[in-house]
Amino acid sequence: MRSVSPWSSLEVDKMAVEVEVLEGFGRDAALQRKWMQMWETLGKRILKMPKWMQDIVLEDINTAIRNRIATMEMINQHAKRSH
Repeated sequence: MRSVSPWSSLEVDKMAVEVEVLEGFGRDAALQRKWMQMWETLGKRILKMPKWMQDIVLEDINTAIRNRIATMEMINQHAKRSH
């Protein structure tokens, strides 16, 4: 595994998802590509598991993502009110 700055990447097992500094459509397209690559890699691993394990992992992922998004939305709303 290569060493990557914690400020510029998200480590997913052996795969680093690096975020480049882009703006507008280029930024959106780059982020979408990175999301698709990450989900493809995770999906391949999840599909190797028995169905009952897949169900558990997918429910855990769903819960974790919904909670993270809700938290980040609250932080963002608070930041907007503070300015």
